[in-house]
Amino acid sequence: MKNLFVVLMFFFLINWQTFSHTGEVSKPAISIGNDGNTMPGDPVFANNTNQKKGSDLVRISKKNHVHKLNINNKPCTSVADGTRLVFECWDALEGRSKEYFENKTPHSKIFPNANPATGPVFIEGAMPGDALEIEIHDIRLYKSGFINLHKANFFDSDEQETVHVENNIVGGQMVYNGRNIPVEPMVGVIGTGGFEEIYTQEVGDNGGNMDTRIIKKGSKVLLPVSVEGALLAIGDVHAVMGDGEVNGMGFEIGAEVEVTVRVRKDLKIQRPMIINADRIACIDSDPDILTAKDQVLKDMGKYLVNVCGFSSTDASAVMSFYGNLRFCQVVNPQKTVRMEIEKRYLELFEYKTLPF
Repeated sequence: MKNLFVVLMFFFLINWQTFSHTGEVSKPAISIGNDGNTMPGDPVFANNTNQKKGSDLVRISKKNHVHKLNINNKPCTSVADGTRLVFECWDALEGRSKEYFENKTPHSKIFPNANPATGPVFIEGAMPGDALEIEIHDIRLYKSGFINLHKANFFDSDEQETVHVENNIVGGQMVYNGRNIPVEPMVGVIGTGGFEEIYTQEVGDNGGNMDTRIIKKGSKVLLPVSVEGALLAIGDVHAVMGDGEVNGMGFEIGAEVEVTVRVRKDLKIQRPMIINADRIACIDSDPDILTAKDQVLKDMGKYLVNVCGFSSTDASAVMSFYGNLRFCQVVNPQKTVRMEIEKRYLELFEYKTLPF
């Protein structure tokens, strides 16, 4: 009888362990390494310089990356709220741009492998309904990058179908045709896991390939959290890119992106926002750019009223007087726009609080 009781307890414990964890996103342990070069699914390299919660510096190898944003993605590591991280990021074509160009690889073959995003990272304490704040401390560009220019965008009789241009970064500037020109590093892909699976070339309410040039050093990007842990991924850095990404890409380059992640339970957002030193912006995407425009105006208005305490009239007025509606990218099926307002203009109006 005693042996039967032991056997029954053994099976009970096994089943309890199995069913009590059903539906959880796995949270792999951080392991110490010596070079950061891990394969997807392997433990990620972490350099823990300080054992106080929220102050560890964690380096995420670019070999831990995804090509889709999804709530079911397995995280490569788990970090505490307030942790400082360095994301090693591939360029948009994972170092294979010249190979694709020389082999005249069709876009349909490139698409599934484009815009690798490093991660995803599980942020402890992030729960559905929260906002995730990603503060970008620095974007350190690798030594060289590229852009492919297409005949459809040329403005003369050049008979070349495409031109592949590679340039080096020297002394913080890009060398283009023998000229040193300034760079303005920005992050193209930054997103959390969303209910709708999207490729990292695409964009949704949870972020993704927003290609927004004001997501740069000093920015705080706010993303909605749809799943426990948020599942943050970052990639597709550009050394420089104009609003609209009019030729289909910026100057594509690999980089290290250093950030701090924070869980914001005081903010409820449905789509991405950006808080910079001098301005705030709401972002929205839709196949119909006019629909995206309408939504981003509503998002900004609701933020000013519900979070900052503006009257509805004042919110409409400040957007009419000082709001700038801008293209982020117009090359993807989902067009992305932003409404941005400089903080100095918000301070002219009566409000309860400016939480940025």
